[in-house]
Amino acid sequence: MKIIRGTLAFLLVLGAASAARAQTPAEPPNPLTLIKALKCSFPAATSAVWKEGAPQPQTKTQDMRFEITSIDVGDATAEFTGTAGRAYVTAVLSGWSLYFVESAVGQLNVTTVFSQEASPKKLKAVHSRHGYLQMQVGRFVAEPSVSQNYGECEVVQ
Repeated sequence: MKIIRGTLAFLLVLGAASAARAQTPAEPPNPLTLIKALKCSFPAATSAVWKEGAPQPQTKTQDMRFEITSIDVGDATAEFTGTAGRAYVTAVLSGWSLYFVESAVGQLNVTTVFSQEASPKKLKAVHSRHGYLQMQVGRFVAEPSVSQNYGECEVVQ
């Protein structure tokens, strides 16, 4: 009798847990997995320069535009085309954000596209640049170059 009660109690708990799991709504599919191309624009930016060792932020408006094409999150690849030409970048899907990473000697650029619309068919985005090449010419000493650009990327069909 004890074994039957224990077994029944176990089955009731197991059934309740299964029912609770069945009622939990599934997460919607991530739309970023389907994106193959983006046209991005960044009308606002903040950069910093160091004066006497202290960073001095500077905010400005601008007309920065570029395209990201041939996006393949499965292979982690994409093609970036901007004013400086074309570059192959790494595409990383993490959660509800899609990252494009480009690195070169002394330079790292990261574009983040969020799965949240700024306006219809345009997703919020941020483009960050970080660079430093150590050099000195006469009295000129190179400083790190950093900027964060704010805008949106239009999904291209």
